[in-house]
Amino acid sequence: MGTLRIAALAALLAAFTACASPPEPVPVAPAPAPEAAEPEIPRDLLVELSDAELAGDTDAMQRLALELLADEASDAALRLNLADLLAELGDTDTALATYQDAYDAEMGLATPDFTRLIDLEARMGEIALAAGRMDEAALHTGNAIALVNTHLGPDHPRMAPLLAFAKANDLDLTQVAETGGLYDAEEAEVVFSEAVDRARSDEDVLPEGVPLPRGLGGEEPDFDIVKVFYGTDRAPADVKQVDINGRAVLDPRTYYSAERGPLQTGTVMVSVPRNRNVGEIPKPSMVRFEFRPDPAKHVILGDMKVFPGMDAFVKGVKLELAKSKRREIFVLIHGYNTKFSDGIERTAQLAVDLEIDGAPVFYSWPSAGSVFSYKADRAQINDKAVCDLETFLLALSQETGAEKISVVAHSMGNEFLVRALDKLAAREPQEKLFNEVVFASPDVEAEEFSKMAIAFGPLADDLTLYASSKDRALQASRRFNGTGRRAGESNDPVLLPDLNTIDTSGVSDGGLGHSDIFGGAFSDFQAVLWLSLEPDKRCLLGRRDEGSGAVAWILGDARTEFCNQQAFSTAMTTMRRVGVEKSAEVLSSQAAKAETDGSADASLWESALKIVQWLNVAGIFVPES
Repeated sequence: MGTLRIAALAALLAAFTACASPPEPVPVAPAPAPEAAEPEIPRDLLVELSDAELAGDTDAMQRLALELLADEASDAALRLNLADLLAELGDTDTALATYQDAYDAEMGLATPDFTRLIDLEARMGEIALAAGRMDEAALHTGNAIALVNTHLGPDHPRMAPLLAFAKANDLDLTQVAETGGLYDAEEAEVVFSEAVDRARSDEDVLPEGVPLPRGLGGEEPDFDIVKVFYGTDRAPADVKQVDINGRAVLDPRTYYSAERGPLQTGTVMVSVPRNRNVGEIPKPSMVRFEFRPDPAKHVILGDMKVFPGMDAFVKGVKLELAKSKRREIFVLIHGYNTKFSDGIERTAQLAVDLEIDGAPVFYSWPSAGSVFSYKADRAQINDKAVCDLETFLLALSQETGAEKISVVAHSMGNEFLVRALDKLAAREPQEKLFNEVVFASPDVEAEEFSKMAIAFGPLADDLTLYASSKDRALQASRRFNGTGRRAGESNDPVLLPDLNTIDTSGVSDGGLGHSDIFGGAFSDFQAVLWLSLEPDKRCLLGRRDEGSGAVAWILGDARTEFCNQQAFSTAMTTMRRVGVEKSAEVLSSQAAKAETDGSADASLWESALKIVQWLNVAGIFVPES
């Protein structure tokens, strides 16, 4: 009964609630959902820093530099760039601390690179001096001198610029000498004079077969001296100099600025470690096929001389060619983010790796030498700069009497080269001025490159373009420039009748993928510069038909089973050193000897021999029987 009452009460309450409820609302269309917000574009601190530098906003530059320095993703090279910028902005403590961190990291390696340590100490001395911290400048300069004294010897060409820096800037020579492992200031003066004399004596290339002067220990040094000729439209920097015997001691690391000036020429002496017996064919185990990708670890700058004018420069090049057999000129034009001294080092290193028999030449435009100065570097491209390069190239091609001239431009350096060639084509139509012209990872708008290349094609025997779909630097260039594809990208390659386009994506060494010509593509690069082999004669290259008769050549897609990088490099090196006609005979003899000795290298010599036979350009060879 109670249960019924409860049920009835519940029904009554339900009815009451139903009666008390408002009527059902009239359905209405739902309000439109708000539009999705545009995804926020992530900040690119490098781009922001580049914009701030171009605008001269020093506060923003310092703030962004510190942000990047605090970012763990910033690599060692970028950190040193940031330290240099902060030093210019007056933050000396942070700059020196960053360089010291780099020094400590290098010292922590199992085999520290002493040449890098020398440069780090020298740079800390410069930063301290700029801030008026004389004791610190003397300390770091003395540390650099101690490293040279210990690892290279007091008579090495690297010693002179360090002592000249100390002397010209009135550093405490007694402190410098004690820190540098010398007895006193008087001995420092003697060592300075002898180092300068030694550096200048190396300007006269020794006759073939004559060893370099012996060091203090009586042993022949394990490096070669390379004389690099240069042209530049950089203005000299405002640095103090010291004279010895009526001539200034110039330091190529500090002599030139990133400002534009009149065209100048000169030479720099560079020591490069010996890594091969030039002119001989050693056993495979003695042949160094690797390319040294970081020239700062292997080359050391010495004495520098500035010519009074173009006539003196041409005369110097002629004298150098007269001492050679092949009378070659090799010209390198650097890309963005390259200091004058870095380019000199790269040219000397290539001169050794390419066994240049003649005059290695470097052309430098006023790059700021900073990874975040892309826009500032691009602002240097103008008619006056192009005219300077045009004048320089014309003097080399028409006044030196060289038998072979190869011109190589890298990255943004191609912007200067293609415009200079375009002007030369208008001035010297249909005249052959160069043998090989190589465009390495060109940071040039593709359509613009194509239009100019059609016009300047007749200036050279061969035009070669190295491009990659993995070039992250060129991908970033699109962002910086707000334009379409670059000529150095192989996704949609530049294909022209008189241009050999090589896709290096398959041999990219990683990293930015912006320097394949100096890495995975180096063997192919050798074949171009040494032997002027057309792509169909280079078995490392696969062929990709692009339609309408256009062909792209693919590096890393060899057309024969016996053609690999090492065997191809062995074949090219042999042909370069003993001559095309004798190469097959020499390789055959080496292969037979290796097989008789049971050497594991026999297959390498056999593959190299097959490559030469496949080319069908060499003379007779010893048959397998």
